[in-house]
Amino acid sequence: MTQEKVAILMSTYNGEKYLTEQIESIQKQTNNNWHLYIRDDGSTDKTPIILSDFAKYDKRITFFNREHICNLGVVKSFMNLLANIDADFYMFSDQDDVWKKDKIQRALTLIKKEKYLEIPICLHTELQIVNNNLEIIELMKRGRVWSDFQHFLFGNCVTGCTVMINQKLKEKLRINSVNWDKVAMHDWWFAEIAAAFGKVIYDSTPTILYRQHIDNVVGGSDSQAPQQLIRRFFNLSGELDGFLLMTKMASEFQRLYNGEITGKNAEYVKTYANLSKDSSFTNNLKLALKLPPVRSHLRGQLLLDYLMIRYPSKFLYTK
Repeated sequence: MTQEKVAILMSTYNGEKYLTEQIESIQKQTNNNWHLYIRDDGSTDKTPIILSDFAKYDKRITFFNREHICNLGVVKSFMNLLANIDADFYMFSDQDDVWKKDKIQRALTLIKKEKYLEIPICLHTELQIVNNNLEIIELMKRGRVWSDFQHFLFGNCVTGCTVMINQKLKEKLRINSVNWDKVAMHDWWFAEIAAAFGKVIYDSTPTILYRQHIDNVVGGSDSQAPQQLIRRFFNLSGELDGFLLMTKMASEFQRLYNGEITGKNAEYVKTYANLSKDSSFTNNLKLALKLPPVRSHLRGQLLLDYLMIRYPSKFLYTK
């Protein structure tokens, strides 16, 4: 029986410090039926040299854009890879972590228990946060996850470097039609589409040592921890920007999938997508009462309610 093909997609940028360790952890996987495709996003350090060396000596590794290195940004870089690579399953790798040896096999075993040939699936796992020296700090998620569409409209709990998606989800993403400038991160978009049309699965066993350091594009932190809540309260401009991006993602979802979802999910998408033209104090007050943002904690919902009502003009923009 032919084994399923797993494509591992990695985007690099000035990652020379930890890149070798990351790639070697992939090479040590118990499941060997994988191919690693790496796209460099404009590194100015020795990253391209490291990638060339790995690709030279391991035929399972492809330096995807060795002759055409340019900067697209992390989301577009990953999506450029995903659009151009064909496989049965897709995984996504950072440049500075360490994968546990059974990461690929464990993900395959879990995802194949589902109807992976029929529906879009996004599998994600717990992470073990470590420092630069791989000394354990804590688990990242600790059960603070969700799987329903309405929660994903207003927040993300999926971390891309733990993700495996199937071919059905890739097809449903409509990669070449998405305006990626309206998408916060690719992992969030994967989860949103899978929750709407298929299934989001969470594995509580950590499969990765996730380095927490200043160079992370998106690092791990508990947004509901007391110190984080205080920081968020005094950074309302950042919270506003984040909420505005959520509405832009809703608008993009509405444009691409209008009519494909029904009921309360469709009502949520349409209402928040239309904030760009409907936002006002009165409208947003009614919205906070009738169709409030869905968050895992009441205080998170109340913060978004406050932002909508206090700053209605901030949500008005030209699509």
